[in-house]
Amino acid sequence: MKKILNREFATSFTTILFFIISVSGLFLFFHLFEAQVKELHEILGIGFVIVALLHVVFNFASMKRYFSKKIFVFATVLGLLVSGVFVFEGMQQQGENPKTLLIQKALDAPLETSLALLSVTRETALAKLEKNQIIVKEETTISQIAKSNKTSPFRVVAILNAE
Repeated sequence: MKKILNREFATSFTTILFFIISVSGLFLFFHLFEAQVKELHEILGIGFVIVALLHVVFNFASMKRYFSKKIFVFATVLGLLVSGVFVFEGMQQQGENPKTLLIQKALDAPLETSLALLSVTRETALAKLEKNQIIVKEETTISQIAKSNKTSPFRVVAILNAE
């Protein structure tokens, strides 16, 4: 009885998480609702790996005959080759990710430059930060402001960008 419950648990959760991960992955691929879906996709992806492994463990007796079939071996080799191509191509890219580079440059730029990028005056910025208990003393960059206030620079940007 317990074995049946384990199998039903693993199969049910594997199925529903597969569906959610697939749909959220498509949303991310087509850049739809990215901000809302990214964290869901990542967290449930971890859960999917766990329940998929449980699914294999609980159903191993009936699955092991699939593992020896030629189509399974072919699919495994093909999957590893395609994954290898993507990983290898990613390793060939020179330099840092351009998005990461731009973000870091904006956070480390002189404060006046960063504020201009955000279309915020210094007076407005200081008022918004003070309202959110972010203290600005001698800091000259958003990164320094965040560090001295023991917060994320992205929180500082979010405060500055808030209406």
